[in-house]
Amino acid sequence: MNKDLYKIQFQDNKIVLYLYGRWTLFNLGKIEHILMKEFKAGFAKINGVPEYSINGKALELVDTSAVLILKKLEYFVLKKQPNAVINLIDLPDEYYSLTDKLKDFNIGRVYEQPSAFVSPTYILGKIGKSVVNTFNSFVEMFKLFGLFFVGLGQLIMRPQDFKFTSMVYHVQNMTIPAIAIVAAVSFMVGAVLTEQAAVRLAVFGAEGLVVGFIGMVSARETSILLTGMLVAGRSSSSITAEIGSMRMNEEIDAMKVIGLDVMKFLVMPRVMAMLIALPILTFIAIISGFAGSAVLLNVRYGMDFVEFIDRIYDNITIFDIGTALVKTPFIAVSLVMVACYEGMKVESNAASLGHHTTISVVKGLFLVIIIDSIVAIYFTQINHGGW
Repeated sequence: MNKDLYKIQFQDNKIVLYLYGRWTLFNLGKIEHILMKEFKAGFAKINGVPEYSINGKALELVDTSAVLILKKLEYFVLKKQPNAVINLIDLPDEYYSLTDKLKDFNIGRVYEQPSAFVSPTYILGKIGKSVVNTFNSFVEMFKLFGLFFVGLGQLIMRPQDFKFTSMVYHVQNMTIPAIAIVAAVSFMVGAVLTEQAAVRLAVFGAEGLVVGFIGMVSARETSILLTGMLVAGRSSSSITAEIGSMRMNEEIDAMKVIGLDVMKFLVMPRVMAMLIALPILTFIAIISGFAGSAVLLNVRYGMDFVEFIDRIYDNITIFDIGTALVKTPFIAVSLVMVACYEGMKVESNAASLGHHTTISVVKGLFLVIIIDSIVAIYFTQINHGGW
């Protein structure tokens, strides 16, 4: 027992610490915490200048860890009472030898934990592992896309197998609750962009171009970009959480055991639902962006709503709105496939579910920006005779 290694006596202003047995790192265990607690409690009752003695007559062996503990007690006594008397009685020669070696060691200093050494091979290994994991993720994603197109072909051949009720349910969940936030965000962004454009273009005397410029930006870019990001944060995370929860509860394994096609029952209805929901939300975002611009111009600059509509009609073509709507199938399929893929990778714990849900949203946002950029540049070039 640790308690058998020492005994403390407190009498008047005297403190005597008796040491027994082998005071080594192997035997000390948690003795430092227990000893310090008992020592401080007894020291608080001492009156006057204390006399502290360490009696090592029964001490068999001592090492560095023991010396440090005893030195901490001395440091505590002298810190509380600099005039205290310290007596060392019958301590072995090893104690004095180790004390001499540790004379430059500052007991009162708080030492920071040294930072772990990171070898170049460890860094290369981490980089290599990340590259391999990324490559494997791309391969698995392509496999999932392949299964999707195979399933799509099977549904074209046998449309009666399509889970229409499930699709309608997901269309409702993806569309109706998202209309308010998509409309509100698009309205505010349209108003802010209009204000900024009006101020900047006024410097060049080009106020008349504000409506056409904002209309084109809202129709072509901000509508699908904002809608895609909001859907990625809302619907993609929901899909990943749903499928991930099924993975945790082993429902997907049960479906496979009874012969149900996971692609047909889980993935296809969600993809088709997103293909319907995203164009609807994008169109709502376009109209809301126009509305925000119209309200801002009416309130700040007195432009009549009829005049605004006339300018939109003169400057915005069906090609501009179609540019945004053409992007929606690519974004819709990518968002759902990534969300389903991450949901399928969830393991049987809550941390894994949260981790893959976060990854699903991040990947979704990345894909929205990439797809929007590629399609936007392509349509801009073909619209102006490039390529």
